[in-house]
Amino acid sequence: MIIKKYAKPIILIMCVAVMVYALISMSEGRGPVKYQEHLQDTAVTIDGEDVTFEDLAFYILFEEEKVEEQAKIYNSDYTKDYWNLHTNDTFIQEEAKDVVMGMAIHDHLFYQLAVEEGLDKLDAKEEEDLKYRQTDFWEDLLDIQWEKLPCDEETINEQIRIAAIAEKYQNKLADKEGPSRAAYKYDGYYYSLIKDEHDIKINKKLWDKFVLGDVTLKHSKINYINGLTNEDKEKSKEKEGN
Repeated sequence: MIIKKYAKPIILIMCVAVMVYALISMSEGRGPVKYQEHLQDTAVTIDGEDVTFEDLAFYILFEEEKVEEQAKIYNSDYTKDYWNLHTNDTFIQEEAKDVVMGMAIHDHLFYQLAVEEGLDKLDAKEEEDLKYRQTDFWEDLLDIQWEKLPCDEETINEQIRIAAIAEKYQNKLADKEGPSRAAYKYDGYYYSLIKDEHDIKINKKLWDKFVLGDVTLKHSKINYINGLTNEDKEKSKEKEGN
């Protein structure tokens, strides 16, 4: 009788404990991932070849710098506001994230095709242009990005080289087939047709948890009145007080 008396409460407690554990596990699994902890994990596979998260470093640095500069114009006091802005049915952060993956897939796919066709070499003029491109990239980086550099400069310079070779292949293809070089860029229509012919698999399990804007940047403040600077808010308070 005693066993029966306490059996239901014990079972109930055990069920609750299991549910709490499951919720905690689900919560931890759904949280954002730290980019630096997944450098060697596969971000996307293109025709059987893995592209790691580290291989995306150049694109992440480039896009975060570009968007952050736009964010400073929007609200220099709280740049995170711009990243969280919802426009064109999506958030700026998600749109920028799509650009990173889109550029990376484009360049690695075209680089693979260039290697297959023996077009993966740069001539003297192209090497000189590459040096300028690399120099411009490093000069444009924000101070905080230097502090939070995800990998060494040599690795990133090699990624810029891959992008240059991909662009060379893209331009030769456009000049041969038409209609324009823009049509073969990462967001071009003719490129999308080529892309559809290849096996591309994004590691969505990790990629979906990755937050662009917080990898090589630091946002310590979020303004809950989007678009207002400190000066604007002070003026707003003064008006409310009158």
